[in-house]
Amino acid sequence: MKNVLKVLIMSIIVFSCSNKKTIPVIESNVKTIKYYVDGKYKPSWGINPKLKPDRLEVEADSKGVKVGFITDVDSIFFSIKEKDTIQFNIVLHKKDTALTEIVGIPKNVNFSNEYISLNKGKFAVRIPEIHELANIMIAICKIGQEDDNMIDMSTGYHKEVIEHFSPYMNHPAIDTLNNNITQAMHNESYYYYYALKMNACGYLFGENNEIIDDGIIRKMGFKGLQNPFDNNKELFEDFAKKSNFREFYKNHKDYYQGLVDTYKQLNPIGKMQNWLEGKFGFKYGNYLVTFSPLVSGIHSTQKYEDNGFSQTVMFVCSSEFSDEYNRNIDEMFSSRVVFTEIDHNFINPTTDRYIDKVNEVFKDRNKWADDSSAANAYGSTSAVFNEYMTFALFSIYCYDNFPDQDVKTYIPNMEKMMMEHRGFINFGKFNQELISVLEKQPNTTIDEMYIVMLEWSTKQ
Repeated sequence: MKNVLKVLIMSIIVFSCSNKKTIPVIESNVKTIKYYVDGKYKPSWGINPKLKPDRLEVEADSKGVKVGFITDVDSIFFSIKEKDTIQFNIVLHKKDTALTEIVGIPKNVNFSNEYISLNKGKFAVRIPEIHELANIMIAICKIGQEDDNMIDMSTGYHKEVIEHFSPYMNHPAIDTLNNNITQAMHNESYYYYYALKMNACGYLFGENNEIIDDGIIRKMGFKGLQNPFDNNKELFEDFAKKSNFREFYKNHKDYYQGLVDTYKQLNPIGKMQNWLEGKFGFKYGNYLVTFSPLVSGIHSTQKYEDNGFSQTVMFVCSSEFSDEYNRNIDEMFSSRVVFTEIDHNFINPTTDRYIDKVNEVFKDRNKWADDSSAANAYGSTSAVFNEYMTFALFSIYCYDNFPDQDVKTYIPNMEKMMMEHRGFINFGKFNQELISVLEKQPNTTIDEMYIVMLEWSTKQ
């Protein structure tokens, strides 16, 4: 009887093991690979073994879309339907395993004909209410009071925020932020910061002060990052109610409008738009600038497309006049922030055409990025190159739009900031080389700039 029982137990164990779901595996010898979604190849997926899982969300319906990942030695493809979740492993350098997940999600962007008619060919600047709520919660969380790259603590407005909202630092909503924003100047904390403030722009307050989706863009944050509002919306509503946030926001509307007016004066987005579209030969349907007076040095941009219409949204800081410089230099200091975010929407797809050469030339990060600084946040070779090219192109924009003497006063400040503060250690040389190229041949095209600068970079 004991032998029969033993055999039965062993059979159950074998059966259980044989029915365990096997996760597919592919291998890669490079950290940045290509991926494929619904008929289009995407140039850069950074393999990250630290994320468990590293998630790709794809818009899908009941019919399914084809999704694949292609390394230098391997590939894998799946048909993904809405609500599907499929996992596989990417083994990097035969030692580090990155659990990778593909999730089928519903359509993200819904641009109606009416919305397109109201916004096509226009740009807007705004300080949205839920976005300001998110930034205020960040400002009173533990790391938000320490990280001056995340929160601008130098203003009278920041002092008002702290005075009004400090009594609510122990609210469960702030506990949630403290559990996710755990270190100053740290990538994982910044990911949550980005996800919170960017996705906030897709919501508004309803008639009963509840937070509701605006129905236009479902998720405004970066792909692969969870939307904090998915699981915490009621907590954030409760914080807004108990802290009397909406009254605080209402009482500061004149202040916000003054910041918007100043922003428009120092950031002529129409001029930047026309210059970039003329250089690159393509355009976007609408530009939207979103900012908070609490935002400091962490900026981002996203583009959204639907119904034949594209919208580019910039998430940046406010602008102000200075006593140190003249109006031209003030404008360069201010407009650099939003220009380099708008510019990413032109530079990034152009870099995609040169991705193999970029990966080859910039594969040795130590030559281009100091990973002990902010440059560490740019994980792929193309991300590092795009920062170099984006900021260098702003130098060319400045020379095309401002007196040379003012530009020569401004440029060293930007180069110093890029090298010493952000960690792009060869930016000064890169920038001066591109300026030199355009001085000799002012009509150099964007593609010619890429070819020349990649050749120059190869020799460094």
